[in-house]
Amino acid sequence: ALFVWLAPLSKAFLAPNNHFLKCQGRPHIQRCHDRLLAREKSNNADLHQEETVDVVVVGAGIGGLACGGLTSKYGLKTICVEAHDTPGGVAHSFSRYSSASKRTPFRFDSGPSLITGLSKKSTNPLRQVLDALETADDIDWKTYDGWVIWDYADGKSIKLTTGDGGEFEKAIEEKEGVASRLAFEKFKAEILKDGGLAEVSAYIPPFALRAGNAILSFVAIFQYLIKILSIGTKGLLLTGPFTKTMDLYSMHDPWVRKFFDYLAFALSGVDASNTQGAPVAYMMSDLHRPGAVLDYPMGGMESLINALVKGMEKHGGELRLNSRVERFLLEEDKETGSVCCRGVELQDGSRIKATKAVVSNAPLWNYARILNDSVDMDNPSDQMVQVVQSIQDQADAMTMTRSFMHLHLGIPKEGLPDDLECHHSVLNFDLPVTDEQNMSIISIPTVFDPTLAPEGYHIIHAYTAASDSFDDWVPFQEETGKVGVSPNSGAAQSYNKKPGYRELKAQKAEALWKAVEFVIPDIRNRAKQEGSVVLVGSPLTHRRYNQRYRGKHSFLMGWYSGAFCCVFRSYIFNFDLKAHMVLV
Repeated sequence: ALFVWLAPLSKAFLAPNNHFLKCQGRPHIQRCHDRLLAREKSNNADLHQEETVDVVVVGAGIGGLACGGLTSKYGLKTICVEAHDTPGGVAHSFSRYSSASKRTPFRFDSGPSLITGLSKKSTNPLRQVLDALETADDIDWKTYDGWVIWDYADGKSIKLTTGDGGEFEKAIEEKEGVASRLAFEKFKAEILKDGGLAEVSAYIPPFALRAGNAILSFVAIFQYLIKILSIGTKGLLLTGPFTKTMDLYSMHDPWVRKFFDYLAFALSGVDASNTQGAPVAYMMSDLHRPGAVLDYPMGGMESLINALVKGMEKHGGELRLNSRVERFLLEEDKETGSVCCRGVELQDGSRIKATKAVVSNAPLWNYARILNDSVDMDNPSDQMVQVVQSIQDQADAMTMTRSFMHLHLGIPKEGLPDDLECHHSVLNFDLPVTDEQNMSIISIPTVFDPTLAPEGYHIIHAYTAASDSFDDWVPFQEETGKVGVSPNSGAAQSYNKKPGYRELKAQKAEALWKAVEFVIPDIRNRAKQEGSVVLVGSPLTHRRYNQRYRGKHSFLMGWYSGAFCCVFRSYIFNFDLKAHMVLV
């Protein structure tokens, strides 16, 4: 997603009596040393090594680190295992050196970097996690007032300025005329009014919603009971498609509806007709309330991930990198007929057993594939096969969003304007926002933090926003029967050597070069200069480093009755894989 924004509720598989979730961090200067130690520990592991903890968390993305941090905070001995040598999942960072400097690398964000609601206490669940872990103040935030949207259709740009000063509305009028401005202003007023959809979408803080003891859960939620009751029929708008909200409030202006398709796509990878009303309404408040700002973590997204890691470790949790899960340790309870997960087996053969819970932050397809690998096919039980198949059926029924092309650049900044904006979107408003490669997202974080690159250089990250099909890349992947292999293994890199791969990658990256040219017209010449860095990533790159099935972004979250969408998606199970879907 373009925004690190978390809606108030989350869908999860949850076993009874599980405690809530938490997270962790670590200084940048220790990173290389820690990776080497982790790799050595993994390589030298006893194949029969076994240990027992309270909770095992699979995957050190934002959701996994939040979970591991909170379970640690509440006294559960927790280990978070990650296949990559770097934590962060799709939000991890990486470094590259060039002749520009032997001491200072280019430090790139690999994924999202446009953030709201984290620089101060708010209803953003991720901010609440950081506050709970007591590491929120470890991050130095740069706040700013918006981003630029470029339109291929007419070559014009418009700045989405945050706050309630009317700058964005004026920009709409300059680009599209008075009618579009008035339509947007009227609709915004309906969404943001007292008791309106934006306010209702943030009524209940996520930490008031918890599993476990029924009495404690009721006490936690009771203070919000009046607000819950006041939601009334707005609940249908919150959980229904955002187009339903636009229709109800007579929002028929063509450009404004296209804008909300764009905003929805940035949030969820689908247009407004397939995105819930809740996250879009919440984002309207985040963008247009008085004093609203956007946030960027100084030091890059790595600083945010480090704060999560630090929070987990601060409370006794442990992060293990280069620790790919190959199997869940499944058992059948003969008395109850339920299928239980008792832990995980790693790629090196070592086992970690869990007495309380195993939490899978892996994407649903990865989760289902690992479960299939976990069934003993020499002696399978009917119940275990049935339970695992039911989860596979869920995965098969989910519609995937598409994948990404990435372009990471380190370029000389001499001659570029001092007031260059950090974030840009480039798309053709005359085409559906969902068209392949229609929308590109661009980030230039050295505008805020020059230390992310050698002196005199900018870094740029451009990517097609979940709009690249994986089908063209299938001939180049090695089918292992698994979602992927360890990211740094030789097998993981085999696609690089196949005939035609580099040519296809250059062809598909052309959309990104053209998008960046809107912002920096001579970008191709700058990229050829001494000391520059050019890195092109394909959906296979995304699949390799982020362990994403078919290099996809997520499932098509869309809308469904009874639950908001959320980036914190974890499948939590122990001891019953048939645990019902609940809201946490």
